[in-house]
Amino acid sequence: DTGHDTGHDTGHDTGHDTGHDTGHDTGDRPIDDGLDDDPSDGPGDATVISIADDDLPDAVYVEGDLGGPTKRSGGQGVVFIEDDDTGDALTLDAAASGSGGMEPRMRDRRDAVRRAAGRKRVRWAAAVGVVVILLVATLAVLGSPLFSVDQDRVDVTGVVYTDRERLDAVIDDLVGTPVLIADTRAAELELEQIPWVDTARVRTTFPRSASIEVRERAPLATFQGPDGRFRVIDRDGRVLDVIDGQPIAYMLITGPDPVDVAAGSFAPPGYAASAELVQALTGSVRGRVTSVDVTADATVLRLFLDDGIEVRFGSASELLVKLVRLENVLPIADEEGARLIDVSTAEVTLR
Repeated sequence: DTGHDTGHDTGHDTGHDTGHDTGHDTGDRPIDDGLDDDPSDGPGDATVISIADDDLPDAVYVEGDLGGPTKRSGGQGVVFIEDDDTGDALTLDAAASGSGGMEPRMRDRRDAVRRAAGRKRVRWAAAVGVVVILLVATLAVLGSPLFSVDQDRVDVTGVVYTDRERLDAVIDDLVGTPVLIADTRAAELELEQIPWVDTARVRTTFPRSASIEVRERAPLATFQGPDGRFRVIDRDGRVLDVIDGQPIAYMLITGPDPVDVAAGSFAPPGYAASAELVQALTGSVRGRVTSVDVTADATVLRLFLDDGIEVRFGSASELLVKLVRLENVLPIADEEGARLIDVSTAEVTLR
């Protein structure tokens, strides 16, 4: 019994175990349906290694054994590998051994992506360069004499008394200058230095035209300087012209201290105030005024009427108020035959 049992057990167990183990260890093992090789099921079902980089090629799933036990005895792990920022991809062998390296196919794909990005940057740079070149070439053409101001295409309006020589000098500066770069503001300032010019507007029109619009100052009065010549002034007291004879179209201003003022300059305050008064005169009064007498500092201002009446305004202040007083009292002065009217205060005096 002992020999039989021993032989039987030994042979049976040995053969059975040996055959069983050999079949399972050396042959293809059937996959346990209980194992889930989807790495997304969580760490309880699979061994997952994730090295992520969103800008790199797609992940690669590699099935194999990392050489260590999985959570399930006898199970097979799944390695989930993506390229990281360092550029090293892990193969199954490299993962098992702990060493790094990039699988050739993934390296090629990554190099191809980089080359494509480089070509795209080159194309963009080339496009920008072409646009810049075209812009520079266009500006060069537009700024060439081909599109410069033509002498025959300069239109001037509003000029009556303006010095023609100085006007022509401004036009000469514009002619031949490309319309896109012509300094129209400088031309306007130059024109406004001409005594008769109040404001000037200069514009260029593509391709070869220019326009000059001038608004001249209005002459109101005249006074004689120490040199015997007459100065024509506007309401601001600016001397518009200096002429030899007295211009009868403008109100004559006299005074105890005549001044010598050049054209384009401004006369003293008394003369400017007199011109302002002349502009404010109503028709009924203006027709009777023969002259305005004033001191240079505007402390004394008087009007002389055609019938010899003297009108005293006092200082050259509140001129409109004093003119209203004169309008109200003038008919009474005519009836009474007054020779002097004083409107310098609210209490008007007739004598």
